[in-house]
Amino acid sequence: MNITSGEIITYNAGLWLSQSYVQANTDVDTNYLRVAKSRAKGKENVSWNHMVINDTCFFNYNGLPTVVRSQLPNEDFLEENAIIVKPIKPQNDIEDIINEALYNSFKQFLPEYANYNYKKSKELSQAAAVIYEARNYVEIKGIPFTKSEFFDQLANEIRLQELKYLPITWRNIRDKIQAYASGENMTDIIGTKNIGNANRAEFKNNDFIKGRLVELASSQRNYSSAFIYRKLRLISQQNGFDKYPSERWVSNELKSPEIKYLIQQRYGANTRFNAHYRGYTPAQSALFAGDAWMVDGTRVNIVDHKGKWTDANGKRHTGQKFLYIVAVRDVMSGLPIGWEYCYDESAKAVIGALSMAVRNAGYLPYEFIYDRFPGHNTDEWLWTEEQLRIKGVIMTKAHKAEGKANIERWFGTLQSVFMAESDLYYGEGVKSSRSYAHRSKEYVTEMRMWATKNNFNFDDACRETNTIIENYINTPYSHYSRKFKSIDKSPQQLHDESDKPNVYPVDQPQYCFLFGLRKQVSIRNYMIQTQIEGATYYYGIDDVDLTEKYTGVKLWNCFDYEDLSTVHLFDGNNYLGSFNEVPPAQRFGPKKDMRAVGITKKIAEKNEERRQQRLKDIERRKQASIETDDEDAISPEVGIMQGGNIAKRLYEAAETAFLKNEWNTEDEEEPVHVNARNQY
Repeated sequence: MNITSGEIITYNAGLWLSQSYVQANTDVDTNYLRVAKSRAKGKENVSWNHMVINDTCFFNYNGLPTVVRSQLPNEDFLEENAIIVKPIKPQNDIEDIINEALYNSFKQFLPEYANYNYKKSKELSQAAAVIYEARNYVEIKGIPFTKSEFFDQLANEIRLQELKYLPITWRNIRDKIQAYASGENMTDIIGTKNIGNANRAEFKNNDFIKGRLVELASSQRNYSSAFIYRKLRLISQQNGFDKYPSERWVSNELKSPEIKYLIQQRYGANTRFNAHYRGYTPAQSALFAGDAWMVDGTRVNIVDHKGKWTDANGKRHTGQKFLYIVAVRDVMSGLPIGWEYCYDESAKAVIGALSMAVRNAGYLPYEFIYDRFPGHNTDEWLWTEEQLRIKGVIMTKAHKAEGKANIERWFGTLQSVFMAESDLYYGEGVKSSRSYAHRSKEYVTEMRMWATKNNFNFDDACRETNTIIENYINTPYSHYSRKFKSIDKSPQQLHDESDKPNVYPVDQPQYCFLFGLRKQVSIRNYMIQTQIEGATYYYGIDDVDLTEKYTGVKLWNCFDYEDLSTVHLFDGNNYLGSFNEVPPAQRFGPKKDMRAVGITKKIAEKNEERRQQRLKDIERRKQASIETDDEDAISPEVGIMQGGNIAKRLYEAAETAFLKNEWNTEDEEEPVHVNARNQY
């Protein structure tokens, strides 16, 4: 770093930097610096503490704001390059006049403006003190009122410091100083605007004019103030009024709180121009990580690239495209948990972002908030939505942007704070009217030429955006947010350290069922055979109960795209088990590998052993039923048909019982009586 002699000095053991050195090595604006100097003048231990030495302004190093010191070399380096000088402090007349008025002499005018509240009274008194100090300076220096130089400098300083109740043109400020010098009362020179204005009061109390003003302004045709003025002028003339309101009166009335309240519907519903008149219910954010996730999509504001895509008709295209991101964000911590890059928001992109979020977090949220994105009514999303409801997730469809305001604001933060760090960032949205919203046309042209020359493509755009998101994830809120300046933790830290009492844990099989590839398969030969992207995979089923019950039955085979070594079987929504891949045996060549033979043989033996055991159990139960000692356990009809299969005594007992039943005899041993009647 080149340092000119005299830019860094020491004075009374303090380190001082010249204004030119500070501006050359930081991004401090000249006008801002001028106002800061004026406010710090004559004070110690404040930001921008400075002094003038040898016609050069120097700033105390310890008095510089932290953000400015961070852009400069460290203090040791500066002290090594510092020289010792003897300061000589000249006066800056314009700044002295302003400072004396703002901090000292204004007190003498406070009684003259005692009828106002303290804030307005102080502002009026300070304005009066500026006129007073300027009059004294003009008389002492003998400055004629016909010369404009002094008054022009004074008016410019008033404009920079935004002092109220003082004009910002040199002629008007000169006239006020001259009026005071000629003996005019200060309260007649400095006061609030339009107090006692007859024109203003006359039309403000005219119900006819006021009614027509409200009628014209409340129309949703949204007339301009100039148009309304011309209409009121015409109406006044048609009704024989001698006077009609001025254009300035109309403009001021339209800005008054009373009229703005009455005509709020002129802009239509839910616009930023009438946001102050919408009902608002204060609400707290989520208490724990995982209480709520929001999903939305937006364009990534970096330079376009040459991409390839397929339209709705299946036709392939090549051309310049902008990257699009769909992100899932945790409400409590602000952490983007998952995101998907694409060219258009769709059900596939939303499911992809949600899939990444569940994979990273390991759980499903208590509530999931989404809008009616393109594809929200497709079968693919409706199935996912139904499954999330089954798991217990509350699915909330936001019909307005306010329903997911957190993620909408986050996209703005991502653009203005983190995308701005990228050399490929072209600026905020086309509707943004901020002065810093867009980079210059020349810079964008140069940036696009670089992208074309270096074949900037979809993958490059994704890597650039990943860097932007990672910077956000790991940056503490206090580094850039005024609202969260007391939070010295990053979104990642907040999410990791938070309790998660309301989430639904998701294991690997459930994740694959929800977001992996699902195919219907059947168990055959103690394994599953399936094709994935043209390649055949085999998975051994070593669960004999599953083989027994589901061989030949259609099951859902689910697996993770990133890990094809394991599949998970489901019968509907019921998880059955996970099974490992069995690579085909390689019988030939130097990479001969027959381990698959041993694996499949072991599975087959296990199933055969189970089958034999099942047969033995059935036989044992059958024999147990045959060998019972209870004669009454077998009915006569069944017993006589089981000859050879049951004990002989049981068969004889069954036959006897059958015959006795047929003959209606009570006792098998009862003697038979033979007589002449029955011929026995």
